[in-house]
Amino acid sequence: MRPIRSCVVVLILFALGTSAAVAGEIRVVAAVAVQDPLDRLAAAFTKATGHKVNVSYALTGPILADIKAGKPVDVAVLPDAGRVGLESVSALQTPVSASLAGVGVPDAAPLPDISTLEKFKALLHATPSLSYTDPKSGGAFGQGFDRTLVELGLADEVHRKALMVGGSQEIVKVVASGKAAIAITFKSAIVTTPGLKFAGVLPAPFGNSEPFTASVLKSAASPDISRAFVASLLTPEAKAVWTDLGFLPAGAAAH
Repeated sequence: MRPIRSCVVVLILFALGTSAAVAGEIRVVAAVAVQDPLDRLAAAFTKATGHKVNVSYALTGPILADIKAGKPVDVAVLPDAGRVGLESVSALQTPVSASLAGVGVPDAAPLPDISTLEKFKALLHATPSLSYTDPKSGGAFGQGFDRTLVELGLADEVHRKALMVGGSQEIVKVVASGKAAIAITFKSAIVTTPGLKFAGVLPAPFGNSEPFTASVLKSAASPDISRAFVASLLTPEAKAVWTDLGFLPAGAAAH
């Protein structure tokens, strides 16, 4: 993977005027779905600038509840539901990437064709089991997927054979361990899990792309470092990380 340092240093030291010689610290909260790229990008930012980035991960609903309750946060990286929930308390909101949502199966399983709604519905009818995010856990993708199941009249059947868990990292573990036959979650979680392969994105009307936005909160204790960190998520080097881990960089088209 290419180094992620040069553009970050330029952004920090020249554009924003902060000095790596005076190390600071920011608190970042983020959706579980972006953990793989954000861990790498936060480490690269710290290496380039000396500023420490403390990142914690959870589902969107609990994160919004914590911020509303007064949890100290500088930056939040969340899907659209989180962006909307933070509009009134954000000083800056910047789109940074989008996840692709689709189907994952074990390496040894046949690769299903889900290129049309009818073919995906046939897979849902045929599969003995599946796993996706429990909508009651506060995960935005699971809530949207479940609403579409209801609209299509598929909810009762799917619920009977679904193992619903708390987020993408748990979903892929369930399928990789053989407890469910297919995973319906983000491509990024599927392609980074040994033993799983990606079958394709979900067909319409199921949502197959979830944008993620980095919000610098008005209450941020270190707003300059927070803005610099968000800027570092948009460099060419950072976009390569997003792409390598199954995301669409900001501005890229889903296909």
